[in-house]
Formats: sequence, structure tokens, C-alpha cells
Amino acid sequence: MDRGSLTAARYDPHRPKAHHLSILCAPGLTAWCVQDVGDGSLLALHWSEDAAVLQDPHFPVQPVSVSFITLPEWSTMVPQGVLEPGTEADHLAFVHGRLPSGAMRDEPVRSLGATCIYVHDDVTERAVLERVPNARALPMQGLMVRSALSRAHEGPCMLMHRGHDRLDVAIADRGRVLMSNTYPARTGQDLLYFTLLALERTGLSPKTCPVQVSGTHLTDGERGLLGRYLDHMVPATVPLPVELQAPAGPMADRWMALLEQFACVS
Repeated sequence: MDRGSLTAARYDPHRPKAHHLSILCAPGLTAWCVQDVGDGSLLALHWSEDAAVLQDPHFPVQPVSVSFITLPEWSTMVPQGVLEPGTEADHLAFVHGRLPSGAMRDEPVRSLGATCIYVHDDVTERAVLERVPNARALPMQGLMVRSALSRAHEGPCMLMHRGHDRLDVAIADRGRVLMSNTYPARTGQDLLYFTLLALERTGLSPKTCPVQVSGTHLTDGERGLLGRYLDHMVPATVPLPVELQAPAGPMADRWMALLEQFACVS
């Protein structure tokens, strides 16, 4: 069973108003992490194949804030000057066609002058809100865009996140977003094809463009396959803190969509 628990010795789940709690739910996986609201340091990271991990005894009792992302997600970016109240569902349906029954939300992405409209899976979202009623939903697409922009101050950068059967991509260049898209990716070959396609569509070369990889379902085999074609492929996150005593290997970038929620709400 895919289950793990990393906790710093100094972490106190009963310490009030000291932590931000982030939650990530994906097919076959639920995870949460706790970060110190003072300096953003990671204090705990727990995950399992089901929502039982939300009942873990290390779960913070009184966090300052709580955010969550659930996948799959149906989303689209709409310029603020184009979006009219009441037309949100029309914009989503234009991109995705038939939509699930979950709550429709919108999140401003001020750096783009746009609004991200999104819907999460209703059943998965309910499991989170039953445990933490005050949790704030975040769109994966919004997180990807913000994270890509933060990595592209000096030139173009591609950020990719490998999910259960999807690839989320954001490409930015010095304050501009060149692409934000989601592709179906059931196999490693799908993953490679759409990664190279995204670079081609934005006029970038796999030989020169930095590509930062992450994802809950990115396998070692897929890393190796991508590395054969991407000359500047690196993990999307820094290694986990030493005090968590995490095992060696590319573990931190597995949790990029979890660890970077704090930056979206702080």
C-alpha cells in the first residue's frame, strides 16, 4: 500500500494558529502537508491510498488556513474583461463539453488579469470538506500558472505535473504565460508526446528549454524516457528538509501540487 509519514520532531499538531494545512486528492491517493506560517518551512507530510490519512493523529488541530486541490479537475482561464457574471458554465462547457456535478468555482489570477473557472469531482471534494469545513479550494491550473511564472524570471521555463491519467503543463517566459493546458496521458509514450508537443506549439526546443518535472504518478521509467529527449530536465522542487528524514530519491517533486499551495494563499 502506498502510505507514508514524514514528521519533523519540532512539529506540534496542537499548537494553535501556527500552521497552514494543504491537502491534495487524486485517484488512488490522498495527501496532506503542514507548513509553518512564519517561514513556510515544511513540518509534516503524510499520504495514503485513501482518505483515511485525513484522520491521522498528526493532523493539525487548529491551523491558521487550509487549502486543497482535488483531481481530476475541469478548468479554463478567461480574461477578466471577457467574463460576464452567469456565463462561467458556458466557458467551461465550450472547453470541456459535458461537465461533472461538482460545485463551480472561480479564482482570480491577478498576474494574468484572468479568472480560472473550475469544477472538482463532487465526491472527492465532499470528503475533504467533511473533515475540514473551512478548507479553501484551489484550482490546479491556477497553481500551475503561478508556479511557472515564478520559475521564468530569466527566460522560458516549462513546468509539468504528471497525474493519474493526465499531464498538466504551464509554460512561461519573463512574466508572460505562453501555454496552460491539460493533456490525456495514460502511458509514458503519451506523456512524452504531449510534452514535446507543448514545447513545439510554443516555439521552444527540448534541447534548450528548461523543463521542471513533477507529479503524483510520475514513475522512474517515465523520468528516464523524458530525460532521453529533454536536455535540461530537473525536478520542480528542492529536496525535502533533512529534519523530515525522507528517503533519498526524487520524492519532493511528487508533491509539488501539495507543497506550493502555501504560496498561493499566503
